[in-house]
Amino acid sequence: MKKKIAALVMAAFSAAGILAGSPASAATDSQFPPYGCDSGRYGLLFGEGISLTCFSLPHPAQTYRVVAHCASGSSYWYTVGYWVPLGFGPSSAECHGALLSNAYVAGYHVDDF
Repeated sequence: MKKKIAALVMAAFSAAGILAGSPASAATDSQFPPYGCDSGRYGLLFGEGISLTCFSLPHPAQTYRVVAHCASGSSYWYTVGYWVPLGFGPSSAECHGALLSNAYVAGYHVDDF
């Protein structure tokens, strides 16, 4: 009886671990930039960054910024870039990790104003 209860408890922990890991992988965006934009990824020490230059956006906007969806292990957070006028220099967002865990850009989106 004790073995059955232990197996049931282990199955519950396994299911909870699988369900906890699903939202981070399901939240990744398309790897392609929006129409009128050009993106590039670059490496950092223990991290990764994304640089986005837009010349036109689908919505009438004057400024934009890139928002990186960062991930490292089971952690997931957002990092925003600076507001940039449309057609000028890139907006960059960087995901910084720690000594034993690298961070990477899991996806990104563009905020326009």
